[in-house]
This record gives sequence, structure tokens and C-alpha cells, in this order.
Amino acid sequence: MNPTIPDDIPYEERMYTKAYRFQGAFLHPRYWGLWLLISTLWLIGRLPMAWIVKIGRKIGRLLLKIGGSRVKVTRRNLELCFPELSEAERETLLVHNFEAIGVALLEPGVAWFAGSRRIRRISRVEGLENIRRHIDKGQGILFCCMHMSCVEMVCRIAAEYLPFNLMYRVHDNPLYEYISNVRRQSYPYKGRYIPRKQVKDLLHFMSKGEMGIILPDQDMGKKRSLFVPFFGQTAATIPSVSDFARLSNARVIMASYYLDENNQYVLRFSQPLENFPSEDNVADTIRINQLIEERIRQHPEQYLWQHRRFKTRPPGEPSLY
Repeated sequence: MNPTIPDDIPYEERMYTKAYRFQGAFLHPRYWGLWLLISTLWLIGRLPMAWIVKIGRKIGRLLLKIGGSRVKVTRRNLELCFPELSEAERETLLVHNFEAIGVALLEPGVAWFAGSRRIRRISRVEGLENIRRHIDKGQGILFCCMHMSCVEMVCRIAAEYLPFNLMYRVHDNPLYEYISNVRRQSYPYKGRYIPRKQVKDLLHFMSKGEMGIILPDQDMGKKRSLFVPFFGQTAATIPSVSDFARLSNARVIMASYYLDENNQYVLRFSQPLENFPSEDNVADTIRINQLIEERIRQHPEQYLWQHRRFKTRPPGEPSLY
């Protein structure tokens, strides 16, 4: 959906998606269902968080009943990653995971349409001092994140405090892409949402002392991937964190986030990683996977287990799915 931005346009003047402008085609009947969904999200976003969570969990349980292949993939991932749990325990985790996915489907209603006062009231951010001392020195920062279910909500929370540059996948639906980006540009700190193929743009801004965000925890195929451990399995992992940090001279900070039992979102920033990147890409990638795994294990019910994380296998190994 997004053409590559010509190299002769200065980085600071680039628009990172053509979808910011309203198109008459968005009024076509084929988009009416999505308009209805967006309107519903707006209405749901007015509700108390306890109600949103309760409704979302019910939606998640419904998805579990009709989820088909996504349920099978999730169940298989839990089997691979938590062999120490009994089958009954994994089934309970499966239910809680789909409940979290149901809540995540409603979160854009809050993330996109709520004001700063409400966002700050339903969230807690820890470790901002770990960021500001480096930004004040002109040091770029690369946040290493993971696909927790509340990632859209957490980007909204982060935009209350920090400007950032985020690598993301452009949505296939142009109306959704338009709405999401227009709303994201209404946040207090307007981040740049950079299509994931335009890596050099992200590196440029980090090299200038800005903040970048990547989520390196998905299987992106064999190209450039290293086969390293993740939850006791061999997982194809692109060494993007160490590569990006090395090329931009940025410090790497781990970001963890979750929805707690009081329906409050918690966003926590670590200290910058010491001795990172090293001269060993494999060791760096193993280290990043271990740090991501540690954070997922704290709230495994809120991770995106629906992705086939172990799809790509080393030569000669059979499929795990």
C-alpha cells in the first residue's frame, strides 16, 4: 500500500504514509462495515476501563470458540514453550490469552480517542529517568519491545511522554491505515510511524539522537535470520537490535508492558544494556531473546501467541506446526 519514499526527499520532510489524506473512495459501501466498527470503538472508548476489560474478555472467549487455525497455533505455541505446565494449565493459559486478545481489540477506542488526562490516569510509567539522561546528551535510543496484546495502547501511553520513531507494518486496508495514522498524529508527542522496509530512515533519526522502537520477536523467514534459542526452541531471529544499535550508535533499552489486575497499564523501561552491541551478533541475539523471554514469562497470557514463531526451521528439521 505504501510506495517507497524517494531518497532525494530530506528525512525530516517525509510523510511516512500516503494515508494521512482523506480519499473519497473511503465512502464506498465496501468500507461501511469498517466505519461502523470505528464508530463502535469510539463509543466503547467512553466506557470505564473495568467495563471495557469485561466486554473484551467475553469477546475473547467467543474468538476462542470460532478461532480455527489461530487457536491451533496458539495451543501449539503454548505446548512448545511451556512443557513444564500440565495440559489443563496450558488450556487455562489459552483461555486467558484469548481474553487478553479480546481486550486488545477494544483498546484502540481508548488509545485513539481518549484525552491525556484519562490516559495518564489509567497508566503507570517507570524508568523515564533512564531515557532522559541519554536523550539530554544527544544519545539515540533504541527501544526493544515485544508483541504483547496491549502494544497499541502502550504506544499511546508512551506518546504522552516521548517522541519516537516506530517501525511498523502498513495495514492492508487503506481506511484503517488512514484512521489509525490520523489518530496517532493527535497524540501529545507525534511519533513517526515508519514502514518496516525503510530501515535507513529509522537509523537516520536515531543517529541524530532520537528514539526508535522495534519489535524483533517474530519469525521473518530465513533471509538474514540466525537460529537461536527462544523458550527452549530454535527460533529464526533477525539480529536487528544489535545491527541497528551498531549502525546508529544508539543505546538499547528494554521496554516491558502489561495490563495489571487493577486494569491499569504498566510501562517499564530498563537501564540501557551494558556492553551491547558486542562484536558477536549471535551472542547479542541470544541475549535479546533471553531478555524478551523473561518479560513474556511475567505475563504470558498477554503475549501474541497467535503468530507462528517457530515456522522457519533449520535445514533438515520438520515443521513444528
